[in-house]
Amino acid sequence: MLWAAAASCGVQLPPPPSRSQARPATPGAAAGWTAPFGPKVGVNGGNITPFAMDEPFRAWPALNDETLAAAVGVSRRTRLMLPSHADYAPDPPRPLDTLIAGDELKERFARALASRRAVDRKEFFETWEFFARARGSLRGSALVDVAGGHGLLAALFAIFESKRFTTVLVADTRRPKAFESVLAATAEVAPWAVGSIEYVAGERADMLQGEGAALLPHGCAVACVHGCGALTDAVLEAALAAEATSLAVMPCCYGGLARDAPRALRRSLGVALTADIERTAYLEERDYRVEWRALPRVITPLNRIIIAKRGSGARKESTL
Repeated sequence: MLWAAAASCGVQLPPPPSRSQARPATPGAAAGWTAPFGPKVGVNGGNITPFAMDEPFRAWPALNDETLAAAVGVSRRTRLMLPSHADYAPDPPRPLDTLIAGDELKERFARALASRRAVDRKEFFETWEFFARARGSLRGSALVDVAGGHGLLAALFAIFESKRFTTVLVADTRRPKAFESVLAATAEVAPWAVGSIEYVAGERADMLQGEGAALLPHGCAVACVHGCGALTDAVLEAALAAEATSLAVMPCCYGGLARDAPRALRRSLGVALTADIERTAYLEERDYRVEWRALPRVITPLNRIIIAKRGSGARKESTL
């Protein structure tokens, strides 16, 4: 079942090496030992080594220039911000300022976020790129962003997919101050979107120990960016219980997962790839059509997105 699920996602699994075949000194270094769309995690809980497939930027295509991406700092945990003084204009302009200059709604929203230092750069680009890959596939009565934190993903759906989702719910165990900044930035450039965003925090939003699953409306769409470890599995279970029409998750923290999978798969493919093959099989057994996508590796090596749509009659996603 695991191999069939992998094949349905377009992933060709390498056979385990024979005793006569020399292993590469570094896992994944030789052809046939790369694990696409995500890092390989050792069975013994060893260090994460990036083996993610390289994907281009979609939301901000200018960043496909590697020099520009490095200068902007797309993976840095520093705040996305404008120059500290409104009357200060660096000469030449900073790469980030050039990237988000312009009059399109996307750029105006980016500047509104930067002016409030609402999120860090990694979170900004990670969320935008996830949105660019998931927006065309998600359908439902409402959208629920599980473990949504700062709420940027919810804001993007509320702003740019307002005709598709009239309600966008952010669910997390704690409501951070950053959410207020994201909401204020949304109100500045897209006041029509603010009323559709709701935030639920505390035990009511806890998918692991609380009553979070009860928050999911029947037939909703579900998103979860970097649900750590078993949280991703709890989100999948809750989504299926609510008969979600579609879902998009980007897992992380694979330690301890895939324990029941064949040892040969865990050793040859790594825990991360094996765990996500199991998740794919779980979804397809329950009549969901699954495909894998990925973020640019430069943002994060934990870049695999699992997208699922319920039933064979699901509509074909729009082109982004």
